[in-house]
Amino acid sequence: MQGTNSRQFDLECLVQENSIGKAIRISSLDGWSKVEQVGEGRYGKVWRYDTPIEETPVAAGKLLKVQLWDLNEKQKSDLKARVHNFIAELNILFKISRTSREHFVQFIGCYFGCEKFILFTEYMENGSIRRHIIEKPLDEVTALKYTFQANQGLKFLHQYPYKEGRIVHRDIKCDNLLLTRNFDVKLADFGLARDLVVDSELYTMSLSAPSDFAGTFAFAAPEVLLGRPYGRRADIWSLGCTLVEMLTSHPPHANFWEKHKEQAQFLFIEQARAESSNQLHYNGHELAPNASELVQRLLNCLFTKNEANRP
Repeated sequence: MQGTNSRQFDLECLVQENSIGKAIRISSLDGWSKVEQVGEGRYGKVWRYDTPIEETPVAAGKLLKVQLWDLNEKQKSDLKARVHNFIAELNILFKISRTSREHFVQFIGCYFGCEKFILFTEYMENGSIRRHIIEKPLDEVTALKYTFQANQGLKFLHQYPYKEGRIVHRDIKCDNLLLTRNFDVKLADFGLARDLVVDSELYTMSLSAPSDFAGTFAFAAPEVLLGRPYGRRADIWSLGCTLVEMLTSHPPHANFWEKHKEQAQFLFIEQARAESSNQLHYNGHELAPNASELVQRLLNCLFTKNEANRP
C-alpha cells in the first residue's frame, strides 16, 4: 500500500521558475496572519489577513481548492496546463489592476505552496454588492451608479491593448462587484480561479474570444449558452442581468432555477435553443416591473439577443 505522501501531487512543482513576476510572487507566509474568514465560494474560502507590507497592511486571501490527491497522469497533465494558463493570466491582470486602480480590485500577490495556493488581493471592507441586497434590493439611483461604474471598468478591460485580442471578464454579477470604503464599485474575480478549479457549471477558458463556457448560467448571454464564440458583448448582457439582480435581489428568472433545480442548467440551455416564442423573455418590464420606464428601456437595450446589435 502506498504511503500518504506518494498519493499527493506537489502543487509547487508545477510553477516554472521565473514564470510569475517578482512583484507578485510571495515566497513565504512569514509575517502574514490569518485573522478571520470573510467569505466562501465554489473556489475556496476567503480570509482577511494582516500583512507585513506597509502599503497594504490588510489583504484578502483566497485559499483556492485544488484537487491534489490520487490524480492520474491525464489529470496531472491537465492541472499543469491550467496552472500555466493561470499564471499567464495572473501576470497580465496584475498589470491591468495596477494601470486602473479606480476600477479593479488590486492584486497583491500569490503564494504557491506544496499543498495550497493563496491569491491575495486588496481587502474591500464593504464586501460585494450581493451582500447589500440580501435583505432588500437597491434603490434605482444607487443601482444605476453601480452599473455605470462597473461599465467603466468593463470598458477599460475591453479596450486594454492585449496581443491575443480583447479581454473579457466572463463573470459579471453582484458577487464580483466589490465596494470601496466610499461605496464605489471595483471589478473582482476576472476568472482566475476558474482556470484551476473546474466543476459541472464552469469550464476553463482562454482570453481571446473563447468558445468554451465560463461564468454563471443565470448571467450568461445567449451566444455563451449556445456554445458560440463570444466576446465583450457577453459581459454587457451579464451587466444587464446584474442590474436586474440589484433592483430585485435576484438574477433574471430566479424562479425558473428554483422550480427546476437539478435540471435547471440543461433546461436553461434548451430554452436558449428554442424558437423565440418559447424562449425565456428578457425585457425590462417583466424582469424589473417596479423600475422606471427609463431603466426598463436600458435593460431592453442590454438584453439585445443578437450580440452584433448589442452595445
